[in-house]
Amino acid sequence: MTVSACGTLDEILHPASTDFRSLPDLIGGLMGRLADRAPLRGGALWLQDMGTLVLAQDRAGGRLCWTADGDPNDAAADPEAVVVPITYADTPVGEMRLVLDRAPDGAAPEAPILQDVARQCGYLAKRYEVRRWAERRFGRPLMMVGMSQALRELDAFLEQAAHSALPVLLTGEFGTEKAQLAAAIHGCGPRRDGPFIQVNGADPMGTPTDWFARAAGGTLFLSGVDEMTPALQGQIVQHMPSQLGQWLDAPGGWTLSSNGAANGTGGPRVIASTTADLRRLAEEGRFSRPLLAELDFLCATVPPLRDRPADIEPLVLAALDRHGGRAEETRTDELIALCKAHSWPENLFELERVIARLAVMTGGRPIRHGDVRRHAPWMVGGAMPADPESAAHPVAHPEAAPVPPPAPAPADHWVHCALTRDQDALARLHGGLRKALVFLGERFADPITLDELSRQAHVSPSHLSYLFRTELQTSFKGLLGRIRIHKARELLAADRRLPITEVAMSVGYGDLSHFEKSFRRLVGESPREHRRNLPGAERRG
Repeated sequence: MTVSACGTLDEILHPASTDFRSLPDLIGGLMGRLADRAPLRGGALWLQDMGTLVLAQDRAGGRLCWTADGDPNDAAADPEAVVVPITYADTPVGEMRLVLDRAPDGAAPEAPILQDVARQCGYLAKRYEVRRWAERRFGRPLMMVGMSQALRELDAFLEQAAHSALPVLLTGEFGTEKAQLAAAIHGCGPRRDGPFIQVNGADPMGTPTDWFARAAGGTLFLSGVDEMTPALQGQIVQHMPSQLGQWLDAPGGWTLSSNGAANGTGGPRVIASTTADLRRLAEEGRFSRPLLAELDFLCATVPPLRDRPADIEPLVLAALDRHGGRAEETRTDELIALCKAHSWPENLFELERVIARLAVMTGGRPIRHGDVRRHAPWMVGGAMPADPESAAHPVAHPEAAPVPPPAPAPADHWVHCALTRDQDALARLHGGLRKALVFLGERFADPITLDELSRQAHVSPSHLSYLFRTELQTSFKGLLGRIRIHKARELLAADRRLPITEVAMSVGYGDLSHFEKSFRRLVGESPREHRRNLPGAERRG
């Protein structure tokens, strides 16, 4: 059997990704799974700052095992050993020396997958280096967790982008790891010892002049650049040296080198993140074209968790460890299955909250279906089957008394907010939901779909639907219907001779029957009855 026949790279990487707690554990697990599939007789792997893993037959002679000692040259002294360098950004960081069995005809085995594994080892070594750097710099061990194809592509992007000074534009839904990636780009590059200044686009503190001055010689991270006002967007452009020659005088005396670096007074590199499609916003006149032109050089998209099922388990285990859950004791197949089935509309932010809650509320015991149903019920669709372990251990796993759901805010309150743009009430909502309500209040008579509304709100349809349910306790269609009926009542009161059909069409109903049914359901009477019962209306016998 040749290495190329030992299975796909995913089949080796995905099971190993749960061994993320330390780099030696992760590399050891990765190489152990390679040894299980590949025709290896021995060898070694050396990785800078980690040491050497030596591959040898155990006493039973049937299984390969790893030890932490030894010299890679001695361990793989066989002249037929395959030497595979491990590099990162064209710099050697280690090597693999593996002795492979030859095919029955004496031919050397093919080994394309070995280069892929070596490349991944280089990426993982850099991730843990950045983790140590981030813990020293930010007091938080920031690190991308998982080895899905999507994250491997981000590793490759990071490898190339970190050593450039060109602007970077990161896109991704709310809750994805855009900030971690921005920090990694800074931490892997030549500016890592310089400042890293993050600006919140929705509520920025200070001015662009301050931001660029503080970030000089380092990185300026514009988080949520799509939420910045047009005035701020224009000021940012004025502080950036143009990569495109849009203006000839570089601000602050900076000049651009051949690789896009700002020389002179050491202007910062700019990294921006967004949840919106900036190209579409620019076409609609809602984002600065000059600013987008200067940002749109090195671009990457952080995919949502629902597109990365292979990363769910290592992310869950990492969150359990962070919140004292002792993953080896609390992880269950039930928990992982439910987490993989959930769409995670708020991505990593939601996963972190849910797993932290479960880790605390279960007190360190295995997390079962019933625990998820009790503490995160929206993750469980339909009725849950009985939990046999709960029945067997009623003291350790008590059934809580049913808790009535909180009373929802009156739907008419949000109708009023949407139509009047009540700034005090809207300010307390998620930014995407706020934009959605304003749009509904302005365009309620249009044939609005959830996809259209999500584009206006700059969030995904699934996340917007989640926000309607959790923050407003209603659905998008439910609120839109209430807004239309509210406006219909206003029309009926303003002009009592207006035909009902015209009223229906004016508020967005093309089907009179649908309008009348919706009106009766929300108001308790038909449009005609409602008009007859208005104060001052003529009553006919």
